[in-house]
Amino acid sequence: MMTMVHELRTWNQPELKDFEDVLDIMPWAEFPQHPGIIGNSKGRIELWNKRGKWNRKEYPFRVFKSHMTPKPIDGKATSPFQCLDVAGRSKVKYIAMTRDGRDVIKSLEKFLNVHSKEFRNMWGGFPPPLESMEAAFDFSMPTENVPVLDYIKEWWPYRNHPNVLLLHYGEVYKDVPGTLRKLAEFLGLNDISEEDFTEIEKRVSIDFMKSRQDRYLCRFGHDNDKTVFSAKAGIIRKGGVGTSKKHLNEELNQRFEKHLKEKLGDDPELMKWYKERMH
Repeated sequence: MMTMVHELRTWNQPELKDFEDVLDIMPWAEFPQHPGIIGNSKGRIELWNKRGKWNRKEYPFRVFKSHMTPKPIDGKATSPFQCLDVAGRSKVKYIAMTRDGRDVIKSLEKFLNVHSKEFRNMWGGFPPPLESMEAAFDFSMPTENVPVLDYIKEWWPYRNHPNVLLLHYGEVYKDVPGTLRKLAEFLGLNDISEEDFTEIEKRVSIDFMKSRQDRYLCRFGHDNDKTVFSAKAGIIRKGGVGTSKKHLNEELNQRFEKHLKEKLGDDPELMKWYKERMH
């Protein structure tokens, strides 16, 4: 999604399309690049500025990656993730995307396992490597250390807000051309030609991104001289819907279904929307 948005915002500026590291052009808002930066917003921005490209005046808008979710409409937050003032900041546009939770957990297993030795050393061995899908389930549920279903549940009440675009990975994967056009309309990029869309489709493909893995290793540290992910392992996978199926046994499937019912079962409309797009 980050690549899609960047390609769209630079559709008529080819000199700005390429980049060395994805966090150079789209900062991860809550990501602490080293332990001393936690709680230091000024220092965080200084590190972003060292990268030098996130705030370029040539961009029609800035882009940030985040896993945060909106403040509850009733004002009663139940987790520190619920901090975005979506209603109060109506000029800020939010793109939120969910995915089949089982595929998220499978992706998480890969994601945690490819963290570099330098990153683990800086953070006292975190994140722990996961040796199996069972371990990934234990890490993710039922507490949702990494929001899987809480994420969509917290965004759902805002789905009709004009500054929110709620997407499901299942739809995005099956219809990249349609997704790009939906994003362009949401972002106010109304002059992109069909020829330009065709070129963007090529540049956001899995094959294109896999051939440029180094862009997505995510530099960190006091001088942005280390990478979060191991260059040898890579971070871009094959994508897809239902990628977790061959790694799940009946017990894990039942665990997920139970978790799904507990988290989303009180909202039939959300449950229907979520499950229909999982296949």
